[in-house]
Amino acid sequence: MTPRLTLGTIRLWTGLILFAFVLSHLLNHAFGIVSVRAQNQAVDVLLWPWTNTVGLVVLSSAALIHIGVNLYTLWRRRTLRLKAWEAAQYISGLLVPVLMLDHVMVNRVLTEFYQANTDYYVVQGNFWLANPWTGVKQAVALLVAWTHGAIGIWHWLKVKRWFPRVEAILLSLAVLVPALALAGFVAGSREILREAAGDADYLTFLLDDANWTPENLAIARGFYYDGMAIYGALLAAIVVAWMLRRTKTNLTAARVVYGDGRTMALLPGATLLETLRANGIPHPSVCGGRGRCTTCRVLVRGGADALPPPQTTEASALKRIDAEDHVRLACQIRPSTPLSVAPLLSPNATALDGYRPGHLLGHEQVVTAVFVDLRGSTGLGEARLPFDTLFILNQFFAEMVEALRDSGGHYSNFTGDGLMALYGLSGTVEQGCRQALRGAGEMIARLERLNETLKDDLKVPLRIGIGIHTGEAIVGEMGPPDARTVSAIGDTVNTAARLEGLSKDLGKPIVLSEETVRLGTIALPNADAQACAIRGRQQPITVYAIDAVPPDL
Repeated sequence: MTPRLTLGTIRLWTGLILFAFVLSHLLNHAFGIVSVRAQNQAVDVLLWPWTNTVGLVVLSSAALIHIGVNLYTLWRRRTLRLKAWEAAQYISGLLVPVLMLDHVMVNRVLTEFYQANTDYYVVQGNFWLANPWTGVKQAVALLVAWTHGAIGIWHWLKVKRWFPRVEAILLSLAVLVPALALAGFVAGSREILREAAGDADYLTFLLDDANWTPENLAIARGFYYDGMAIYGALLAAIVVAWMLRRTKTNLTAARVVYGDGRTMALLPGATLLETLRANGIPHPSVCGGRGRCTTCRVLVRGGADALPPPQTTEASALKRIDAEDHVRLACQIRPSTPLSVAPLLSPNATALDGYRPGHLLGHEQVVTAVFVDLRGSTGLGEARLPFDTLFILNQFFAEMVEALRDSGGHYSNFTGDGLMALYGLSGTVEQGCRQALRGAGEMIARLERLNETLKDDLKVPLRIGIGIHTGEAIVGEMGPPDARTVSAIGDTVNTAARLEGLSKDLGKPIVLSEETVRLGTIALPNADAQACAIRGRQQPITVYAIDAVPPDL
């Protein structure tokens, strides 16, 4: 797939450029804690990247593109139901041009057209001596711009695996930087007010010497008014477009059936996520619908063929989690035909949940299920302290899990005095069968060593029974929200459990089904196949009962 530039990518990179500018500006303001002279000296280092020709072009282009992309994104929305952080980002983003355009236009026009001096003495003198309200507005503008950028950075990084480790540090910096900037801003203003005290001509001399004449200021503010008129017209156009769309567009006949059976009409041109939000349905979306976190993923049960194929953003996200067919991102699809979907994550899913592989959310797969049971475990507690019994059991389980790990198995769940394991989650079916039998042999070997270690504490050696069966099962993450494990359900699992119980009747530690032997191309020259009836099956099942694993497996 050929990578292509997306609106999300453009918005991200232009936003990062603007955030870098705001950050350097705030750091420069912080030098006012020392003096206004220090602020002017810091300009040559901190603001140099933005005062040369290349920097000005990059910064101006980034600002225009970022505003344009965000206005277009706002226009495309079909619902204004937003999470609190999304609403804060939208509102702060719309306010930034209103609050900062005056300062930006005046400074740039005076500098470029009239070679005016725009150092901190002049700018802050104009703020606090000529029009104090402008100084207050500029302080608010800095906080709003920083808040908008900080939300964007947090929103971008929160889906990264490493973000929780640095979140506290970044939050501290997000508070510290504007606090220092405001402190410097106030300290600088107080210094200028002290210098101007008792000198009625201080401001006039300061502005005239810097070429900030009333005529030049009037022309500069003319550019500001033009910019505000254009911005206001764009916002008005979006509002009018919204009103026309709401009055002229009726809901389509197409409907979407969601998870638990709720049915709702699709909003024309809206993403599935927007339709769900418009109907008040809580659906996960950590990244706010930008296709980064995959938490909004859904299983399309019906109507998948009518959906267009995933575009770059969605395809990349689905590939990252190894999503199966018919799994799509609700924030990226814009259905116009009937659809039936099921959510794959809970509404309170976190960013880390977005990294969970798609195949762990439930699918059918041929696996080898292994059940292990500790024989006579109830007798362990007789004449022993609870701690001693628990110690022996923990040692037993530790050895069994190590055997699983060494043989490529996956611990599934704890079953009282035994455990369940799965083989073949990755790799071929044949590999899973052979690994399962090798794992059984490793368990018996480890149990013998454990019996030797605990011989002084055991009246009789520990014994186990192992049942192995291969077949199709439903595999996925199961269990409570905070303690889910990859497990399997189905007839294959039930049969493996029955074979483990059969090992006691047959007097052998390992019982495996003919399916496992056949699919794993396993040779058992010293074992005879025998048909056994097991509970839950109408037909007998052919099994092999063995004492040890073939050495050449």
